[in-house]
Amino acid sequence: MIEHCLLLPLSAKERTQLRGKRSTLDGIDVILNLPRGGGRLMPGEVLKSENSRVFVKIEAAYEDVIRISSENRLKLLKAAYHLGNRHVEIELHDKELYLLNDVVMQKMLERHGFSIQSFKRPFFPEIGAYE
Repeated sequence: MIEHCLLLPLSAKERTQLRGKRSTLDGIDVILNLPRGGGRLMPGEVLKSENSRVFVKIEAAYEDVIRISSENRLKLLKAAYHLGNRHVEIELHDKELYLLNDVVMQKMLERHGFSIQSFKRPFFPEIGAYE
């Protein structure tokens, strides 16, 4: 019998860290101890405790991000190039890019003529080549 189903919001970075202490939306501390090499946790994934009485549902936490948008795909490609050169994680879309809010990156992009907007939303960066 299920006694608890808890919601666990995790940032993009935390979804890649499979071990450690976290806090649910209800303020209950849980300890993740998942097998290494298991990839990343995905929103909607449900974990269960060792005794199978407590379930934890993973959610993507809202994070401070900036959006770079353009109808010009070459301009977006240039933004992705500059960010990639600085090893910045980005979330790719057809006409926009998202990255975690970073004043240095924001100023660099503005110098290159990009319009920047700030948001609070879940962040889903591209998976790296070595993951």
